[in-house]
Amino acid sequence: MTQYKIEIDRSLCIACGSCYSSDPIHFEPDQTRKSTVVDGETDEDLSSGTFEDEQIEEAINAQDSCPASAITVIEQ
Repeated sequence: MTQYKIEIDRSLCIACGSCYSSDPIHFEPDQTRKSTVVDGETDEDLSSGTFEDEQIEEAINAQDSCPASAITVIEQ
């Protein structure tokens, strides 16, 4: 199965919630409602994690619909 890396540029995130509302498998809010990657590594400016699952299309849809273009999904 293919692995994917999801990255969120938290400096661009506007905390609109569209990603974690549409894909709670890969995205969740922090205490300020900015997006983080579920079970990923997060600091002030970046959140990232690697996944190997069949729902990656949901993350790609979140990337495409992010109004701030803060999400990147990369096939590894």
